[in-house]
Amino acid sequence: MKKHLTLIGFMTALFIAVVGCSEQNIPQEGVKYTVVKTPTPDAASVVEVFSLGCGHCRNMEKMLPDIQKLAGVNIEQVHVTFNQGAQVAAYMYYTAFIQTDGKPSPELKEDLFRFIQEDSTALSEDERQTALNAIFDKYKLQSPFQLSESQREEVYQHLTQANQLEANAGITSVPTFLVKGKYLVQNSEHESLEDLANTIRYLSEKQ
Repeated sequence: MKKHLTLIGFMTALFIAVVGCSEQNIPQEGVKYTVVKTPTPDAASVVEVFSLGCGHCRNMEKMLPDIQKLAGVNIEQVHVTFNQGAQVAAYMYYTAFIQTDGKPSPELKEDLFRFIQEDSTALSEDERQTALNAIFDKYKLQSPFQLSESQREEVYQHLTQANQLEANAGITSVPTFLVKGKYLVQNSEHESLEDLANTIRYLSEKQ
């Protein structure tokens, strides 16, 4: 009888430990993520909202492959448009976006990050145009100054969609992740890349 009670006690303790561990691994709403007031139903499953003018976004760019692998998801990108500088950068990004089937290479994005954050600041207007043309020519793409009317219209459509997603989710800082168009991940509440990936994976599977 004593052995039986001891076994029950052991199993109960084990059950509590397992349940406690499971709950600890579940990202908590209001801490790890928030639910936005206005969802964007047609958004990609997981979106990184970023800006080419943001240093933290430039660092996050290098981590995206690991996050995707750890979370087991594909992460799309949306460029913010919440001020004039961001709109100019977004125009550059979507110029590349529409000519690469929505997948500008990491090398091209790094060149654009560098151009906006470092190289363009000391250049005149004509020098900036020449430098930007050279970047796009390097990848055999039309620069923002060389787009056709139909290409410009396509870029504006992406800018409009980005602006709508940004407004719906109430995004005021980047980088951040929006999952299923309605769950906004709180990056600062995560202690590691694995922790962040765990939240993204959880939300992507959440019904």
